[in-house]
Amino acid sequence: MGLTELVKTVLVVPEHRLTEVIRELYDFEWFHVEEAEAGLDEKISRAYDVLRRLSLELDTLISSLNISVEAGIINQLVKSYRVYRERIEVEDIEELISKLKSDAEPLIREARESMESQRRIREELKQIEALHSTLKILLDFNIDPSRLQKLKRFYAVFTVVESRSVDEIKKSLLTSYTIDTPIGKNYSALLIISLREEEEKVDRVLRGFGVKPFTIPLDLPQNINEAYNLIIEKQKKLEEDLKKAEESLVKIREKSGPRIIALREAVQVVEELLDRLGRKSGLKRFKLINGYIPRDMKGEFESRFGERYGVFFEEEDGGHEDHSPTLLKNNGLVKSFENITLIQGYPRSNEVDPTPYIAVFFSIFYGIMFADLGQGLVLALFGIFMYRRVSEENLKQWAKLLTILGISAAIAGFILGEAFGFKVHFPFPKPEVLHLVEEHGEGTQFNMVEVLKLIQFTLFLGAIHLTTGYTLSFKKALKHREYIEAFTAKLPTITMYIFGILFALCFFGAGGDMSGIMSSENPVPYLGIPTKNIAPIAVGGAISSILIIILGRGIIEGVLEKKGGIVGLIGGGLLEVLENIIHFMSNSLSYVRITVLLLVHSALLMLLNASWHALGWNSLPILIIGNLGIMALEGLMVFIQALRLHLYEFFTKFYEGTGTPFKKIKPITSYVEIVFKK
Repeated sequence: MGLTELVKTVLVVPEHRLTEVIRELYDFEWFHVEEAEAGLDEKISRAYDVLRRLSLELDTLISSLNISVEAGIINQLVKSYRVYRERIEVEDIEELISKLKSDAEPLIREARESMESQRRIREELKQIEALHSTLKILLDFNIDPSRLQKLKRFYAVFTVVESRSVDEIKKSLLTSYTIDTPIGKNYSALLIISLREEEEKVDRVLRGFGVKPFTIPLDLPQNINEAYNLIIEKQKKLEEDLKKAEESLVKIREKSGPRIIALREAVQVVEELLDRLGRKSGLKRFKLINGYIPRDMKGEFESRFGERYGVFFEEEDGGHEDHSPTLLKNNGLVKSFENITLIQGYPRSNEVDPTPYIAVFFSIFYGIMFADLGQGLVLALFGIFMYRRVSEENLKQWAKLLTILGISAAIAGFILGEAFGFKVHFPFPKPEVLHLVEEHGEGTQFNMVEVLKLIQFTLFLGAIHLTTGYTLSFKKALKHREYIEAFTAKLPTITMYIFGILFALCFFGAGGDMSGIMSSENPVPYLGIPTKNIAPIAVGGAISSILIIILGRGIIEGVLEKKGGIVGLIGGGLLEVLENIIHFMSNSLSYVRITVLLLVHSALLMLLNASWHALGWNSLPILIIGNLGIMALEGLMVFIQALRLHLYEFFTKFYEGTGTPFKKIKPITSYVEIVFKK
């Protein structure tokens, strides 16, 4: 578990064999290409442009057809979801690009023709609908445009204008009488009646708005009734054609949608391959490919490529400036906790992978805060169900994580003897660790003595968690060869914290009497040793740690190595001590929230279960719905709190999370499998 050790590798290949080595590296898989800023090789660039255009066309097609690229988690849980995977077998990259192009272009052409046909029908139907509405208005009001022109004393115009222009036209023709009625969303029919002497003014205003008097199109009968009946027939025909076009697109989406997605993914894979491996290297006839491979694959890589190409290995020094990518190698149940680590980011190659520690502490924290045998088992069963239903590997890891957390909560609930908030009496002996809730007749209440025990336990658990974080910080400094920092700051911080805890226990053992802490015969809590025997050790150790932090760097760097002013270094050490004291107290108290969240969880269940005592079996629907609500709410709150304890109290001690993930040449694909024939 942890990080896979990598070795930097340089591969020297002849320019004309580049596509061949791309195929071989793709088959090898475990090669991370180091990013290069140089442009693409001319030949590679042409192929890359072809793929780029094809990728854009497929993306546009997927968007236009409304093809769902990924099934949502709800769909995967509710419905039976099967991923279509297309297998593509080719000899080399050139054949692969050619095949992708020949397979994708007919699908793109067919879909485009169908979408263009649908677009034309919609536009024509839109025009027909507007004409239909206009003719209907003429029929309803018994208006004949040809007769309007024959009026002698009045000038009448019937036209169709944009609705937004109606008010402006009315303001421009205040002496005219206007009637308007909406036609669809954006247009209105407008009848303008004015005196004959204002004809020129009306025509000028209408021309200004780009409006012409309405006339029946010449391809239609000039009789309004006949034109109206013919328009109705055309509209029905276009609506039928539109329905057929839409059905055609639906068939294309259902029949070719999965294949379109698979081809797009394949295009993206090849596009990325060329982008990573086709960069110029500065040599005329040779190509330098820089990257990283797992150290345990060094022999296999050399045997595969060493005889035909130049293979060179460079050793990284592992120092602070090591910029190697990061390859996590956690397996089994621990791997699912990588999702928690990656919330903060990938560890650097010279950092400690915190995932194994998270797997232990996160499970314990979550189990305590969500302690309930019944709800824990429900959560675990849901995780198993989710694991069996979802198809994506990342979702499967989240499902495993839910299962582990559910089991942890069930174990904690078993220890408390509670299931869905009810006290459970087992027919077999069980560990009587904690009696958090007491029953008094039909009522229940918290046992404050047990609550205090739980607070003490969570504080102790937090101390272990924080000490682990400080220890990993010390280990990181040693790995970076920062020995002065490690032994004058990191290690004394650990001892200062441990001795500080011992001093606090001695203080409580002495009954809060600071003056009698060195002479008290009372036993130290949890240790059982007289306070006077432990107090000198705690005080001496804490003071020694503080002095090392304050003076250590100043003596070494300021006096012995002459790297800085001793006063400034001592001042920095003093500030670090004060900062440590503040962090020790605030960080440690944060773990009391574990107890608080458990009490909130139990209180909600106690409140809900009061309905059982009042209604009996009639309360069953309330109990089911209430438990589901509490599981959803508390489950999320508890997860966030456990996450917070790691992000703010644990990671801040040692973890940066600024690493670069190891990216295999052969990516993990969902819809396509590319195989190069040997």
